[in-house]
Amino acid sequence: MAQPLSPSEQTDTEEVPVPLHEAYAACEAIVRSHYENFPVISRFLTPARRSALTAIYAFARRADDVADAAAPPRERHEALNQIESALHRALDGAPSGPIFIALADSVDRFRLPVEPLMDLLSAFRQDARDETFSTWDDLLAYCRGSANTIGRLVLALHEIEDADALRESDATCTALQLTNFWQDLGGDMARGRGPARNS
Repeated sequence: MAQPLSPSEQTDTEEVPVPLHEAYAACEAIVRSHYENFPVISRFLTPARRSALTAIYAFARRADDVADAAAPPRERHEALNQIESALHRALDGAPSGPIFIALADSVDRFRLPVEPLMDLLSAFRQDARDETFSTWDDLLAYCRGSANTIGRLVLALHEIEDADALRESDATCTALQLTNFWQDLGGDMARGRGPARNS
């Protein structure tokens, strides 16, 4: 039987005033503590861009952990709905908790697009439903939401809007997502995410 979401998988929406530098420090702690290298925080980035990338990572990491939690789909969906509500509040100028305080500052400072963040949550909702994909196109559509979004946010951090760069970023991120699927194939099949999802 699936267990409820653990405290570490709960949403970061508590209304606690956190200084901006502490919010970014909390995001960096998430980056350093997680077992995956979801983004590799390059030392070639400027400190401000590196901090913004940690905020993006922390948001994505928290939502992904919720979507993949050992909990009933209904509970995971509710937690993702709370994350989306917190994101909207943050973008409207009322962020709650360190992740959203840092993310709202990054979006504002670098004029980041909001659509990739929403697309990311849509992909995580598919994860929360433990969906399988019956066609290659369905799988690629998932990759556009779950992986390509991150590449586009990284490009936006550098004010890159060139069509060729966007296309190449999408191809690279899709390849990385597919590699991750194949790497996790055994665990996904054990959870009922069969070969149709990972083929």
